[in-house]
Amino acid sequence: MANYSAIFRSNYFEVKDAEQFNKFCDEFKLEMITKSEGNGTLHGFLNKGNEAGIPLTRLNNESGEWEGVDFLGLLAEHVMPDYVAVVMEIGSEDLRYLIGEAYAVNSEGQNVTFTLGEIYKRAAALGSTCTDCSY
Repeated sequence: MANYSAIFRSNYFEVKDAEQFNKFCDEFKLEMITKSEGNGTLHGFLNKGNEAGIPLTRLNNESGEWEGVDFLGLLAEHVMPDYVAVVMEIGSEDLRYLIGEAYAVNSEGQNVTFTLGEIYKRAAALGSTCTDCSY
C-alpha cells in the first residue's frame, strides 16, 4: 500500500505582524519565506519537510489531543487587508492518484478553491470520452 505524499507553498503577501506569522509557521512546521518589495517585506511559506499536505489537525498542547483546524481561517488572520494569500498543493499516492489544489484566502476569511480534478468538466466540452488519470 502506497502512502500519500504532498507538498505545498504559498505566494508572497503582506502580514499584519511578522513575529506572529513566524509563530504560525512554526506551529505547523512550515518554512517562512520572505521577499523584499518596495519599502516592505512580503511573507509566505513552504512545507518542505511535512509530506502530509495542508494541515487538517494540530496537537493541542494543553490536552495532548489532536484537534481539527481551519488552516485557511487561521492563515486569514495574518493576511493584511487588500492582499490575498494563495496556497498551492500537489500530491500523489505512488503516482496512482495525482491531486492538485489551489486555495486563495483574504484577510476577511473569504476563500476560493480549485482542483486539478475540475479539468474533467472542461474536457467534456472537447469530446465524449475522457478517462481518469489514475490506475
